[in-house]
Amino acid sequence: MEVGSLAEFLKKHSTLGDFILVEYPSFYPLGDLVWGEIIPSFSSHDILIDDFFGVGDLLFRDYLRKSSPEKYKSLMESTKKIRAIRIGPGRTSYASVVEEMPVTYEISEFMRNYYNALMKLFSPSTKVEYSITLGISQYIYFGKDKALRAILFTRSTLPFEDWTSIYFVNSDILDKQQIAVLRELASNSVRIQKEGTLYKLEIEE
Repeated sequence: MEVGSLAEFLKKHSTLGDFILVEYPSFYPLGDLVWGEIIPSFSSHDILIDDFFGVGDLLFRDYLRKSSPEKYKSLMESTKKIRAIRIGPGRTSYASVVEEMPVTYEISEFMRNYYNALMKLFSPSTKVEYSITLGISQYIYFGKDKALRAILFTRSTLPFEDWTSIYFVNSDILDKQQIAVLRELASNSVRIQKEGTLYKLEIEE
């Protein structure tokens, strides 16, 4: 099923506890989708961004560089309710950082670090409704099966039912088997494909 807007799809078809997998090719302008559509559309909600290797910050700064003054002001306003967990080296200039995690591919260590970060979010003043994960393709690519097992074990063990999780996965980095594992976990899988000079979004059914 083809969809025109990822933000509208999430509003209409996702519920708390859902895991949405968004697969995109390398040359797709992901920053335009994340910072130009998703973040502004959910600016009234508390958002958590899991930022592996500062990929989210790179996309953010690139989007700002190309933005008009009006869009710049609007985006900076919409970042006020964003919290971030930074995993590995890199910057996180778009949000208040809840936790800085070292990169590890050991399952127990990754889960313990991530659990401690999540516990800092459970307060009366913060109620995350959407969680966005960026740079996870690079994490799995560098860590291979260990990294994939760490993600799988974390998702099957920790409490993610309080918000909608959105994982952006570069389909040119990961192999078919790795993507298949993530698809099996997902409530919905959205694939972004290029047709001519345009990109279209399709829900895998």
